[in-house]
Amino acid sequence: MMEADVSLNALTALGTLRFPELALSAYLPTDQGTGRNYYRALLDDLARADRHKLTKTERAALQRELPEVLAALEKRRFECPAVAVFSCRPHEFRRIWRLVEPVPGRIAMAGLLDLAPIRLQLFEHPPALAVVVDKRQARLYTLVLDELAEVGHLEGLPIRRHKQGGWSATALQRRQDEHARWNLGDVAEAVSELLKRDGYRRLLLAGPLQARAELEDLLPVSALKLLVAEGAVPMYATGNELAERLRSLDHQPEHG
Repeated sequence: MMEADVSLNALTALGTLRFPELALSAYLPTDQGTGRNYYRALLDDLARADRHKLTKTERAALQRELPEVLAALEKRRFECPAVAVFSCRPHEFRRIWRLVEPVPGRIAMAGLLDLAPIRLQLFEHPPALAVVVDKRQARLYTLVLDELAEVGHLEGLPIRRHKQGGWSATALQRRQDEHARWNLGDVAEAVSELLKRDGYRRLLLAGPLQARAELEDLLPVSALKLLVAEGAVPMYATGNELAERLRSLDHQPEHG
């Protein structure tokens, strides 16, 4: 079962998979409060509409996949407008991918996964690297369509007072500024490397305004050309709060 990796490479790898026993590819509008049996009714309708197009082997494979796919969908809530579901029980393979645009419902049974709708959405919404940064640390996330995953966490140098005598306010401020610059320099280096290595075509910056501005000063021109949005996402945000804030930032008009 594949659920964790949401990198662009993971999505590309789906196109290389082969399923001699056939795999289900389904594109489904998500439940927007219709009720408990929404996915059951939707899948039943799609299966019934396509049944005459399927061979006997394809129909048998479809019936094999539907129960576990339905169980997986009913355990989760999706804030996105649609999902792609891929499943092959003999290979213990199942993958649910959140999409950013609505899609009409469709299903297919084949030895290859039906990735055309995902590729179309990726053309309109290229993968993004999201950076949540302050002067001490940074968290780096990949955002591929509506899938979000952390890909890095950088901890910078802490600021400590000397045990004997302490620092003057001016010296302390100077040392804090130096450490912040070093920390943000490490972040800029990591961001530049990820942008080059992993094929991101957009960059999102989040965090306090001053930290974002100082990071922008350290980023190369090639990275700044990919900057499409920025905003004040707090470093402490995690889980659903973080995902909602970054997705909301991603949906803003592009940085100008």
